[in-house]
Amino acid sequence: MQVRLAAQVAAKVEGIRTALNYSKLSDTVNLLLDAIKHQWNLNLVYQPQTGTFKLKVRLDERHIQWVSQYATERGINATSATNLLISEYLSGNSVNFSPQPPATVATDSNPIPQASNQEPNIEKPKGQTLIRSLKL
Repeated sequence: MQVRLAAQVAAKVEGIRTALNYSKLSDTVNLLLDAIKHQWNLNLVYQPQTGTFKLKVRLDERHIQWVSQYATERGINATSATNLLISEYLSGNSVNFSPQPPATVATDSNPIPQASNQEPNIEKPKGQTLIRSLKL
């Protein structure tokens, strides 16, 4: 999955890429997503910002599902979620991420029969008989 970093996020990530001597911006983004997911403290808050023209990065397969889930839970797209996660992490804010396992539906092999709330079959007056009984 390819995402486009916001200019400010890309500038911070580029500064980190340069400081760590990584060859690709995507590698740095994936390192940051690993740090967020596994709650590593990399102390990257005060890294310098550097301009970059490479705003598109490719997320590794290991990040696609949980970033997409994070995005869906917040009603945003994966690109916005990536920018949000990285910017919050680099600002020193804790990212509230708790991976949820895929939902499974349990099936009960012995369902409990529901008690029926049917009234006993009592003959009720209808039509003119009902109206006559009401007039009396």
